Amino acid sequence: MNLPTTNPPPIVPFYCCYLLRSKTRRYFYIGSTPNPARRLAQHNGQSRGGAKRTSLESKRPWEMTCIVTGFPSRVAALQFEWAWQNTHATRHIERDVRDSRVCELQKGKGKKRPPMSLEARLKNLGFLMGVKSFRRWPLEIRFFAKDVWELWEKYTDKMAVGWEMEGRVRLTQAHTMVPAGDAIDGEFVYKIPDLIREIPVAYEDCKAHVEKARAVLGNAKPRRCGVCSKSVNDASSLVCICSVDTCSTVCHVSCLSSRFLEEEGDRDAIIPTHGTCPSCKRQLKWSTLMRELSLRIRGQAEIEAMFKPKRRAKPKTGSVEKELLGTQATEVSDNEDVLDETWMQDVEDGEEEYPSIDRYVGGKGKEEEFPSIDSYAGGRKKG
Repeated sequence: MNLPTTNPPPIVPFYCCYLLRSKTRRYFYIGSTPNPARRLAQHNGQSRGGAKRTSLESKRPWEMTCIVTGFPSRVAALQFEWAWQNTHATRHIERDVRDSRVCELQKGKGKKRPPMSLEARLKNLGFLMGVKSFRRWPLEIRFFAKDVWELWEKYTDKMAVGWEMEGRVRLTQAHTMVPAGDAIDGEFVYKIPDLIREIPVAYEDCKAHVEKARAVLGNAKPRRCGVCSKSVNDASSLVCICSVDTCSTVCHVSCLSSRFLEEEGDRDAIIPTHGTCPSCKRQLKWSTLMRELSLRIRGQAEIEAMFKPKRRAKPKTGSVEKELLGTQATEVSDNEDVLDETWMQDVEDGEEEYPSIDRYVGGKGKEEEFPSIDSYAGGRKKG
């Protein structure tokens, strides 16, 4: 049998899950996307590809209240999305815990399924961030709606969430959805908030790190590992470069991951989440180091595109999508998958139809598929 010889792609530049709220404030929608600005425009009918469940004009405009970022792949984002919608059914949570969550959210009303109120969605999000499957992922929550963030603070303050929220939850309040002009055929076109349009969805936020790594590894000076002090040869071993602008420390991946895991003190962990640079003593995120490494060894085409001068395409006259989404609409491919068009759940309590879990976990008795461990490279073997 012939096995594929192509190398896996680098870690994706961006994927997020999001929570939408209808203008009526009675309907909510959970989805995932590699481009929040474009997806929000789709949900509001301003470009092609919007989900069926958000197509009713009476519920528009939809506002993006928060996003969860830091997923290493599209599959990882889909796993979290489904679990967020179906906390009572996902196998990422032990059965006894799932049952107790259902009882807690039902509040004695005798319903067969938990309610899908804003309170339930926010509590489910806080709970999922702390389960074993997700708590060591480099996930962060960014709120755009202040009132939703305040409710999050209220609900999670009373919960034992099981994860450290400091530095991983923030509020950057966005303007509400306002019409971009007069109604056309009785329908308004809504402007995407600047904060959402400006979210980096390509690799531009790690360009400086990639450029520094090329400079450090490109010179002829001998290099030694910042941890073990042995000679470093990036042609024969995996190495990572400190992401701090003023530090050029190079380390073997295995050495630095062991150092970070020792600092964390979690004996059950295989892949670190963060640690201190052995030279500059600054805190580094493991996911940041691994994204640069994955680009260096797997993303030659992506790096070439990153440093290629971009020509801004002129939007066509009357192109609502180009005008509302800004520059990213011209730089990011229009080839976005419609991830939730056919299986996302209805946001109304009485209309929800949950698909069979077998559809997403591969049949009875099988576990949900997790992203490959080399998505974040390195780590140590459990002995």
